[in-house]
Amino acid sequence: MPWRPAIALVGAAVVMMPGAAWAADLELPAPGQQDSPELCAVVGCLPDRRKTSAVPGDVDNTEVVLVGMDGAGRPTRVQVEQRLVLSGSGDYVVRERGPARAATALVNGEDPPVTKFGAVVWQGFTPGDRRLGALLTLDPELEEARLPLSVSVTFRPADGGPVRALDAGGQVPAAGSVLLRIENRTTQPTELPSARDANASDLAGPLDRARGIAGALAGGRLPSTAGVLPASVPVIAPGRVLGTSTVPLRVTGRLTVAGDHGELRGPGTSPAGDISGTLAGSAVELVRPVSGPGRVDLALDVVPVLDPRSLQPPDAASWQAWALTRPDPVARRAALDLLVQVAAIGARAASYSPYLGADLPGTGSTTFRYAFAAADPTEIRPSTLTPQKGPIALVLLAFSLLLGNAVLIWRQS
Repeated sequence: MPWRPAIALVGAAVVMMPGAAWAADLELPAPGQQDSPELCAVVGCLPDRRKTSAVPGDVDNTEVVLVGMDGAGRPTRVQVEQRLVLSGSGDYVVRERGPARAATALVNGEDPPVTKFGAVVWQGFTPGDRRLGALLTLDPELEEARLPLSVSVTFRPADGGPVRALDAGGQVPAAGSVLLRIENRTTQPTELPSARDANASDLAGPLDRARGIAGALAGGRLPSTAGVLPASVPVIAPGRVLGTSTVPLRVTGRLTVAGDHGELRGPGTSPAGDISGTLAGSAVELVRPVSGPGRVDLALDVVPVLDPRSLQPPDAASWQAWALTRPDPVARRAALDLLVQVAAIGARAASYSPYLGADLPGTGSTTFRYAFAAADPTEIRPSTLTPQKGPIALVLLAFSLLLGNAVLIWRQS
């Protein structure tokens, strides 16, 4: 079951600044206007830092962001499996904001992208159906602040001992309870457009298109002014409001313990360990009792989504049908606010999907996959040093000779 229904993304307006014009075009939030501060701190968000890509046609850009965690839930390894399918024929250059430490090719016969100084650049010629793929290794310390979902895992011993993180690889040392806390970290304050009124027919088309995407399979790019939504809509008395925006995250997966039959408890869970819910601007805590030592198997898939229920038109089969009912100004204002919310989600989601930030025409998807990183089997042991009389004597003799030579040189100077 979902943890929070509806979009619930734009907070209550605290400031309203009416525009001087009585009728004007209201510009909707666009990608690039709501880049997260964490993202900008890592890759830079100034216009002159954004080098654009050049491709001969549409590109299908599919990413899987692999997040390996330590026993506390903090990222220790972040990699991106990226696959590009280029259409059209001609030269191409795909520039992504990265930064990446290294790249390994995933497609036979194709070279990985350039990752010098953190830049991620694909470049070459496509005859019309070029397929590229690479496993990109990122810096987990930098990515920790950028990832949309925060995970915290703690262990509470049954004997009343201190609460602590799990051991590496998700190992549980004894009987007790495992507490999993997941939090949506996409919320940020923002200033959004608003207006006193708008034409119902201008709002209906974009809302129906957004509703269609929301009802489709989760994982694709969210609708934004870069595609699907219009850049602006005609309104009466435009203004601005202060609020917050959040990208809802669809979280699915499992939390189980090998050889243990305890039940997972919490919202959006099944006793067998299944996890499924939509997380808006909040955190969720799940509890799994364990009867003894074992290994916790945690796997979470996370994708940005729109909740289709929030886009249901009032008393109508579609927004186009709603527009034909001649809705009153209050209903039109609510529909305009909803369209702004949808555009704000799409603009904010551009910081996460695509995660590497390629400005490519076409389609794609981004999935974040969280799991415990495997414990390192290697163990570094300090070597035992044993004094050797022969080498020590030689060193002392050489030092004595050097010291005597230095004294002679001093007396002759």
